[in-house]
Formats: sequence, structure tokens, C-alpha cells
Amino acid sequence: MKPPICHLCGRNMLGEGGPEGDLVAFADFQPLPHGVAGHPHGLEWFCAEHLSAAQSLARLDCAEAMQQLRERYGPEPL
Repeated sequence: MKPPICHLCGRNMLGEGGPEGDLVAFADFQPLPHGVAGHPHGLEWFCAEHLSAAQSLARLDCAEAMQQLRERYGPEPL
């Protein structure tokens, strides 16, 4: 599993109280087979600031949702 870092802005959400955001499963979410370690395709972390917007696009594939989020919030951080 990826650490809780916002897929849009790169904000590290590890704090004393735990992640300040959540995972969003997009339309192309593919769970990992039982017993397989890693991070599932189509499942991404978003910080509290971007979570609601990401959730509203969960009906889309992750790539399409990210394109719309970047159009709204700007390009990826360097």
C-alpha cells in the first residue's frame, strides 16, 4: 500500500493523529489478489483539501479524474 500522500498535491498526510485524508477508489479500481502485497490500481490517497473533489469524480477512471482535478487545481507539484 502506498503511504498517505495526496495523489494531487503531494501533501504528506502522516501526522500525530493519523492520515488527514482518505483513499478514493475510482472506476478502474482493481483489488489485489488475496495474499499479494502492493497498491491496487485505481485507488489513490487524497488530502482533506482535495478529498471531496476526488470523491465527486470516483465514477471516472483515475487518469481521467486526475486530468480534471489538475485542470481545476493546477499541475502536479515538481
